[in-house]
Amino acid sequence: MNYIWDILIKAEEQGIRKSDIKFKNADICSPYMETSFSCLNTSFLNKDIPIEVNPCYRYFKIFRELFDINLQEDKEIRDVLLDILLHFLGELDLKSGIVKEEFIKLFLLRDIENRVYGHELAENIKEFEKRELDIILNGILTLSKAGSSLFLFTKIIKDIFNSSIVYMNKNTNKTLYIYLGVEKTKENISRISTVINTFLPINVSVKLFWDIHFGIIGIEDTMMINEIVVVE
Repeated sequence: MNYIWDILIKAEEQGIRKSDIKFKNADICSPYMETSFSCLNTSFLNKDIPIEVNPCYRYFKIFRELFDINLQEDKEIRDVLLDILLHFLGELDLKSGIVKEEFIKLFLLRDIENRVYGHELAENIKEFEKRELDIILNGILTLSKAGSSLFLFTKIIKDIFNSSIVYMNKNTNKTLYIYLGVEKTKENISRISTVINTFLPINVSVKLFWDIHFGIIGIEDTMMINEIVVVE
C-alpha cells in the first residue's frame, strides 16, 4: 500500500467505509514513498489508526505552503484540511485509473441489476462477493469478444469455487463432471446456476457433485466408503 488510492481500495476490500479512513501528515517519512507505515509490508488496515502520509511526494505544489515548517498556527484546521484533500485526490486517482473496460463493466452490472438479462440473473448475481462479481463481469466481456468455450467455463468455475475439480467424460467430450467442494445451499445453487447458464457451451452437459466426490477406479482417495457417490 504505497499510495493513497491503494489505501482507499484496501479499505473497500476490508469493508471499511472510506469516511472512516483518516490521513495525517507523517512525523517521519521517506521522500520516496507516499504512505508511511512502520512495517513496509503492511497489508491490513486498522480504521482506528490514522494513515501517515507524505503529502509532498506527489503534491508538493499543493501542500508546500500548508505544511511549511515555519508555520505553527491553526494546526488542527490544517490537519482536517489535509485529510479532506487527500481523500479528494485519492478519489481522483481512482477515477483516472478506470479504463474503458471498467466503465463497460459498470454499465453491464447496472443492466443485470435492472433485469435487462432476466429476473433470474438479477436475483442470482446478488449471491456473489465483490471479487467473484468481477470474475463474472470479466467473463461476460470475454464471452462477448471470443464466444463460449470450455476453457472459459472451467476457468470461471475454478476461480469462483476454489476447491472445484472439472472432469471430462473420456467416452464423450460433451459431458463434464464437476466436483464443487462446497455444501449444497441456496446461495451456492444460485452461484453455480449463473455460471452454467451464462458460460457453458450449449452442446455440453454437466453433472454436479457438491461436497462429496464421486469414486474413480484406481484412485484410492476417491474410493472411501461413505465419502463417495456413485455415477450412473
